[in-house]
Amino acid sequence: MASAALFDLLPDFGARSQRAGQPSLAAMAEPRPETSAPQADIGALIAEAVIDAEAALEARLAIAHQAALEAQRQANADEAKAFLETFGGDVGAVVTARIEIMEAKVSDLVGATIARIIGGLVSDDLQKRSLEALAGTIREAVGDSEAVRIAVRGPLSLFETLKASLGPRAANLDFVEAPGFDLTVAIDEAVFETRIAEWSAALSEALS
Repeated sequence: MASAALFDLLPDFGARSQRAGQPSLAAMAEPRPETSAPQADIGALIAEAVIDAEAALEARLAIAHQAALEAQRQANADEAKAFLETFGGDVGAVVTARIEIMEAKVSDLVGATIARIIGGLVSDDLQKRSLEALAGTIREAVGDSEAVRIAVRGPLSLFETLKASLGPRAANLDFVEAPGFDLTVAIDEAVFETRIAEWSAALSEALS
């Protein structure tokens, strides 16, 4: 009885009671799950990278567009300057040519006008002298004889002048009106002509 009581008093080292709150050996022996690091948001990173790339591309495009606009403005300015310089030269050449043409026309008109005036004055003087010479020839041919008949052919205006210069002896004239610029006088077989048209043609050619 005494030995039994002593055994009961000794602590049992084989099976120790588990303290409250202390994990069991089996629980301690189980592998604990490893705590994984927080994974990054791949979608957010990609979106951020895309935004950055788009911003950089937009900046490069804006710079390139601005440079292209500046180059186009400069090219337009150069073209406008060249056009104005060329246009100014062309206008100057055209104006100079037109002035020369106008001067030539004015000279021609003045020359033609002067030629007509001179030609008219000289022709009138020539006509007067020719008719006076013709009247003198008729007076000599007629003399005091009233029986001589003189045939006169030509424009009426010249005949009227000739008739006025002959006075009474104009009664011996037989006039036949004909187109032209000269009077032709036939006395017997002798023929006289003023030749005003021939001289006027020569004068016009010389003055042209």
